[in-house]
Amino acid sequence: MESNLSGLVPAAGLVPALPPAVTLGLTAAYTTLYALLFFSVYAQLWLVLLYGHKRLSYQTVFLALCLLWAALRTTLFSFYFRDTPRANRLGPLPFWLLYCCPVCLQFFTLTLMNLYFAQVVFKAKAKRRPEMSRGLLAVRGAFVGASLLFLLVNVLCAVLSRRRRAQPWALLLVRVLVSDSLFVICALSLAACLCLVARRAPPPQAGAWRPRGKEARRACSLSSLFLT
Repeated sequence: MESNLSGLVPAAGLVPALPPAVTLGLTAAYTTLYALLFFSVYAQLWLVLLYGHKRLSYQTVFLALCLLWAALRTTLFSFYFRDTPRANRLGPLPFWLLYCCPVCLQFFTLTLMNLYFAQVVFKAKAKRRPEMSRGLLAVRGAFVGASLLFLLVNVLCAVLSRRRRAQPWALLLVRVLVSDSLFVICALSLAACLCLVARRAPPPQAGAWRPRGKEARRACSLSSLFLT
């Protein structure tokens, strides 16, 4: 054991993986990108209000999630310019808002996309089988429950880790198992919904599906940037 410990590099000998100039450049680049995304989504929300579109819809909720996510990321990276130690010594609530809440917003966006495409699939099937409308309520309840479980696990792990109430490795294991499992399940269900949408677009209903297809492609392109 002593021989293994003697081979460890002392803390004083550790150096940053990247030069300070490179780190500063990357920080400025990420902060600028997140700020541009924030103002772009903010402008989209104003356009929705200006042109009189429906204020509470999948589009506006999606844009609101993106706006909040970009704002939190911009705030976090702005700390790294001058006050990096302070960003690492935040209290439980600021720590969760800046580090954990963006991940929760990403998961909420994934569940929102699942709900949107599931609604498209179930409404198309309900035209032939009206009892399928009950299945949509069950799907909505399942995704709302998954979102609440994801939020609860992340809040508890963040609070316990900041207050030193549990072993860090145990909290990390629980959080990774629950969060990653829910992400994978929602990603697979979204892929299944997209396949059903692509297969069940009959020619007589092409006019009804075409606007949804345009919105679907736009949602997927925005979400690919948001979820990375």
